Amino acid sequence: MKSAQVCFPKFPVQQIAHRIIDMRQISWIDQQLFMSALLSKQSLSMEEEHLVERIYEGLHRGWIRVV
Repeated sequence: MKSAQVCFPKFPVQQIAHRIIDMRQISWIDQQLFMSALLSKQSLSMEEEHLVERIYEGLHRGWIRVV
């Protein structure tokens, strides 16, 4: 039996991160899109690293809800 793979469209890291930050919530799909976008890159720019830190801190402090 083959395992099902989910293919997500390619979105820029910044676009996904700003949506998460602006909505102050992250869904399973948001998380999957964000991780897919991050892992598809060889390296992150300073802006992308800053956005990852903002999301992590937002989750840690409760400013971003997991829905």
